[in-house]
Amino acid sequence: MNMIIEQTSEYPKRMIYHPESNTFTESEHNSLLYDRKFPHPYGWIKESGTPPAPHCDCILMTQKEYALGDEVPIKLIGIFKRKDGDHKYLAVETDRQTEDYTELTLPELVSLKKLYPCIADGEGWFGKKDAVSCYEHCERTL
Repeated sequence: MNMIIEQTSEYPKRMIYHPESNTFTESEHNSLLYDRKFPHPYGWIKESGTPPAPHCDCILMTQKEYALGDEVPIKLIGIFKRKDGDHKYLAVETDRQTEDYTELTLPELVSLKKLYPCIADGEGWFGKKDAVSCYEHCERTL
């Protein structure tokens, strides 16, 4: 499976993908989640669909630098399940030995907890088994 990078630490606002021109522009969306430096590359799983159509959002745990539009071979290691169904998949590059999000380094785990500091009932971080099952059975979101 592959991930398309749509946001990096260089872009404090969420980027919007335009499939007709294969370009990105800055969003006017001013959500606190997106209006800040994003610590990890963020994007979508290519095989799940292409924005603005339904697709699966993905966070890539890496030390490597990527550019907007880069395609990265990944494997799922976890998922943040949200009550609204807009789940966030967690991945690493295929050459990394990590198989489950619980195997991440302490600094990586701390940075993930900062992404969602307030977790509602029914939400939370889950491992690879849940991520793969959800990817195979959950609806895609916009």
